[in-house]
Amino acid sequence: MTAHESFFSDEIKKLCIIETKNVSEISNNFAGGADEGTIDWAKVEAYFGDKIVHHSQPLQYYYCRSMTTIIHQFLICCPTAVISEEKLSWTNRLDMLSLVGSTSMDTLSSSLILTSIVEYSLGNVYQTETGTVPPHLLRDLLMTDVLVNLLGETPVYLLRLLLGTPNGINLRNLVWHGFSSPQDVSPLYVNFLLLMLTSIGERLNKLSYVVKHREYAEYRGALVNQIKIDRFCVTLLGKALHNASDIPEGLTANWQHAIKLYNSGEYYQSVCIALPQLEMYLRKLYGTLYDLDYRAKIAEYYIIMDTIFDEFDSSNTPNKIYNHFSTSLLELVYDFLTALDGPRIRDKLSHGELKLLQIDESIANRILHLSYLLLTNDSNFEYRSIFHRNAMLKFKLQECEIALERSDSTQIPPDTLDTPESDILFLPSVEIPRNVPIFYRHARESEIVGFLTRICIVHKMAIEYLHKSLSSRMEALAKRELRSRARNTLDNMLRMFPTIWQGLKLILQLVKWIFFCLMECADLPDATQVVRFLKFVLKYTENAAKNLNSKSNAWQPLYEATKRELYDKTRQNLTMLLC
Repeated sequence: MTAHESFFSDEIKKLCIIETKNVSEISNNFAGGADEGTIDWAKVEAYFGDKIVHHSQPLQYYYCRSMTTIIHQFLICCPTAVISEEKLSWTNRLDMLSLVGSTSMDTLSSSLILTSIVEYSLGNVYQTETGTVPPHLLRDLLMTDVLVNLLGETPVYLLRLLLGTPNGINLRNLVWHGFSSPQDVSPLYVNFLLLMLTSIGERLNKLSYVVKHREYAEYRGALVNQIKIDRFCVTLLGKALHNASDIPEGLTANWQHAIKLYNSGEYYQSVCIALPQLEMYLRKLYGTLYDLDYRAKIAEYYIIMDTIFDEFDSSNTPNKIYNHFSTSLLELVYDFLTALDGPRIRDKLSHGELKLLQIDESIANRILHLSYLLLTNDSNFEYRSIFHRNAMLKFKLQECEIALERSDSTQIPPDTLDTPESDILFLPSVEIPRNVPIFYRHARESEIVGFLTRICIVHKMAIEYLHKSLSSRMEALAKRELRSRARNTLDNMLRMFPTIWQGLKLILQLVKWIFFCLMECADLPDATQVVRFLKFVLKYTENAAKNLNSKSNAWQPLYEATKRELYDKTRQNLTMLLC
């Protein structure tokens, strides 16, 4: 493959590659009159006529094929876009748009940035209108009444035809899933996207419409920095690309471009280029391992990428990608790109949710490092997930252990203590697993881990309330600040403390043991019964947190529930728990 050979299948080429020869000229070029750099929608509507499909109706593949010449001719005859701060301020991405307008920006980089801005900005309009979160997928967003009522049927139709259906040109997905090289993306697409943003801005200005911008408070860098991998020398990636014989030259050229952007301090653009190339490399590898065409048909390449990036589970046979890479590398990919609680850089970038300066040198360095590790298939690299739900539960269990030890150190006069439950249940003493598996897990594990996690969160809160409530009263007693009624309350608390503390200790033992079983055993004997029991444990723990709050003196109900219900319920489920 040469650097100029496309990753597009023949099918996609016919839809996306714009041929300027044999295209008749249109005397009316759709310019918006004296208003430079905008579209006259009346002219566009007259041009497409009855071919315009209502926004609520799907765009079928054969329809999109039949519109290829028509849409290409339209793009050729569109007026030249002009960067206008006044008409583009509604996007809240003026810093990125100024980059797109520079002469140094290639068409692929421009398309990556512009498609993400279109999606983000239209999502802002939707949320401004409805007060609700916009649909996650652009194609669903473009089929809503909200946008059509505000912007008109024709603009939305054009966006759907070029960006919003897998049956059409689908420019947004072609660039963000790594299929496009700069030579595949016509400048006419870049011009059209800028025109759309400017023309929509002009319409909103005429309506005096103020768009409320979504703000994402959580800084992605804070999450990325939790992924502990060594700082990377990007020169090594360049050498790996030079030495690799199985990487298409088109991918190599784009990765080299990402390295160049990194070295020039253009970190946002570098990551935008690198991530789709990483995905395309994995797609090619997948195709090689399964003897498939990695330039998959337009309706199939999403399925391939779902297989690569989606979390492996017990319902699937281990695929060849899993066998090709080490578990450490796969867990790193999972944490970076897939984990719901992870940084999800690729997802956030492609949906336009990150600002230019939020992608800094640290993030770009890690993305290029990830590329290098996968290209070289480094078998010596070691990493364990921190963002998978199993790993996060492990950390929460550790936090609960520390909190329980702290509460046990509370200085209490021994002669005031009541004797706790004598028939303390036996559960095997287990350590929290150091490394927890995250791939090919058995059925219903996520549901059980979800309950265990919620129990841990509330359990830690209950322990902290217990420690704070009792410590503050003991301190006041030492300073002779308690009145008679308060001293009586404290005496009752001290009497109940051992039983309540023992109950919270039992909760932690239960959660640790069930988690151990999940991680070590093939399956629990009866997941439905486990879930039913965990619902009880969660309810008990929530009541404990409520009753132990320093503003509450209601320890007695918790004391009684511990002696009466907690131990009995655990005894009833003990056989099931000893998996």
